[in-house]
Amino acid sequence: MSYHNPVMLQECMEGLNIQPSGVYVDVTFGGGGHSRAILERLGAEGMLFGFDQDPDALANVPQDERFVFIDQNFRFLKNNLRVHGIRQVDGILADLGVSSHQFDEASRGFSIRFDADLDMRMDQSGALSAGDVLNTYEEAELHRIFGMYGEVRNARTLASEIVKTRQ
Repeated sequence: MSYHNPVMLQECMEGLNIQPSGVYVDVTFGGGGHSRAILERLGAEGMLFGFDQDPDALANVPQDERFVFIDQNFRFLKNNLRVHGIRQVDGILADLGVSSHQFDEASRGFSIRFDADLDMRMDQSGALSAGDVLNTYEEAELHRIFGMYGEVRNARTLASEIVKTRQ
């Protein structure tokens, strides 16, 4: 089974316009499909930095001296590149969202296809799973989260029903 099929691979490579000696960043490394395609286009002097906070991504890291894997959220991009002496990059790729791997692995808790705990953490070392949030947060906080991040139109009603169901 493939970890994740890269989305719009050819279009991404065209948009990045890879220069053989360039420095590139894949901020959502995941299965490494986009990164492998970038590496195929880089010359010996090129560099690629891949970021991913999901420990499952470690299994996909290519053995390539032009590739540096950083097992952190890409919000730390600037600091990590600075540590490696990089002040400027030629391109950044971000395939944002949940990967097919995360939907296909029951233990990740992203899919309703499985009878599994509701987890939904990109980084499973985080303290709270989605199940923890639904089972412990106050109604007002659930309303805020659903309205702000979930784009749920009936956020207040949903939060209220969840709290009632918990009781």
